[in-house]
Amino acid sequence: MRWWVFLILAVVAVGLDTGLAGVFTLRGVGHATPSASACLLGFVALQARPRTALWSAWVIGLMLDLSPGSAGAAGSIAVIGPRTLGAVASAQAVLLLRPVVFRRRILTVAVIAGLVSACIGLASASVETIRWWMPWTHALAPPPAGDRLVTVGFSAVYTMLIGVPIGALLLGTSGWWRFDAAPGRLDYAGARR
Repeated sequence: MRWWVFLILAVVAVGLDTGLAGVFTLRGVGHATPSASACLLGFVALQARPRTALWSAWVIGLMLDLSPGSAGAAGSIAVIGPRTLGAVASAQAVLLLRPVVFRRRILTVAVIAGLVSACIGLASASVETIRWWMPWTHALAPPPAGDRLVTVGFSAVYTMLIGVPIGALLLGTSGWWRFDAAPGRLDYAGARR
């Protein structure tokens, strides 16, 4: 994989997630927000070799944890780890699913992006809850678990919906990436030959 292509698109994706979060947030359905970086991570985890996919998950997770607005309310210090752990866990889940899906299909990229978004959201919510229960922290109380799960679920569905055009764009740039051929199903036409 060409890392310079990945880094440029990762900066763009995290910038879209950070800068346009307020524009694309659906306040009527639990403040659901789509994630372009989840689409990118799902695409890379589907196409790249396992070690490369896990390293790219670490990079995107760290970028998400260090991005502006990830510190939470009242300008607290950003906690490095929640989104990074979620990104790595989601990349591992995609690596496990990869042999049984058609990797070069737009709908596959969109559904995998929703899975990645759900994993990152659940990891972040879990760490926020654990952090709130620690006696030495003075963190603000997290939102109720039901509300947080609704937000994570709707955000995953919303990410699947925007994953269709983003997946089409990413699959169109497949020639730039120079992914090595990893085992698994690439597409239906390749499976019939």
